[in-house]
Amino acid sequence: TYVRCWYRTSYSKDDVATDWEWAKNEDGSYFTIDGYWWSAVSFKNMFYTNTTQNVIRQRCESTLDLANENADITFFAADNRFSYNHTIWSNDAAMQPDQINKVVALGDSLSDTGNIFNASQWRFPNPNSWFLGHFSNGFVWTEYIAKAKNLPLYNWAVGGAAGENQYIALTGVGEQVSSYLTYAKLAKNYNPANTLFTLEFGLNDFMNYDRSVAEVKSDYAEALIRLTDAGANNFLLMTLPDATKAPQFKYSTPEEIEKIRAKVLAMNEFIKEQEKYYKAQGYNITLFDTYALFEALTSAPEDHGFVNATEPCLDINRSSSMDYLYSHALRSECASSG
Repeated sequence: TYVRCWYRTSYSKDDVATDWEWAKNEDGSYFTIDGYWWSAVSFKNMFYTNTTQNVIRQRCESTLDLANENADITFFAADNRFSYNHTIWSNDAAMQPDQINKVVALGDSLSDTGNIFNASQWRFPNPNSWFLGHFSNGFVWTEYIAKAKNLPLYNWAVGGAAGENQYIALTGVGEQVSSYLTYAKLAKNYNPANTLFTLEFGLNDFMNYDRSVAEVKSDYAEALIRLTDAGANNFLLMTLPDATKAPQFKYSTPEEIEKIRAKVLAMNEFIKEQEKYYKAQGYNITLFDTYALFEALTSAPEDHGFVNATEPCLDINRSSSMDYLYSHALRSECASSG
């Protein structure tokens, strides 16, 4: 199949506009990768190849030949110009060292890099205000970690996801685990013990679906049990940030804010317990205290390179998930600060 190379067209992170080109060889011919599709008909698909992610990335970088350090180049498999953006899974060698060689992400919009974007036919989140299927103006944390460690990232996270499925397109973390296990069966020489699994969810459960802490705990515990039963050994868990400090909560009552905050704190205690439990069982597990970092950032934004931690960068003056469908201008302060 062919490789679609996406990039940011502007030099500024404030501009989320993107475009793409087909990857090409040095002689100008189209670059193709050999391999096989998970399905011949499904729009939910993946392409498996023996070509490494680094080789594919280098081909995209050479094709685009950009001096823009903010281009945020990413790539996908596509049979034709009407295809969705499909993940390319690079198969492992038959002989591989006993070390982490890839990242698998499970979670919600904090981790999603385009899954809900594909499911919504490239409409959600609106690509005129959010960067190419990200709920951000650029890469999200899963991509930064994978890039820093020079590891391929395979992402099952879905924006808006909870522990269980919501509506039609919002695949819950339980179903994300099922999907991962299904796709992994076709990956040649795959050893889950060499994968770093990232797991973060819970905010949507509490903020959007009014689920109880007990329900989310159950989903969280089940996800870890199913992954470890399937051979997973390496985990990066995250405490939940205090989302009530987000601008949208300016439109909530004090009672609503306290209800959400209490659930976040209770869930964080459970996540800490899970980390201790699995570490005692001999698993390689790391807990990142997102709650503490977010507290520090919102309390002293200037210490982290920000000037405002109370207002949205986009000119949005209400709390509605429907806003992700629309295009929004930058607030003047955000545009001037960058």
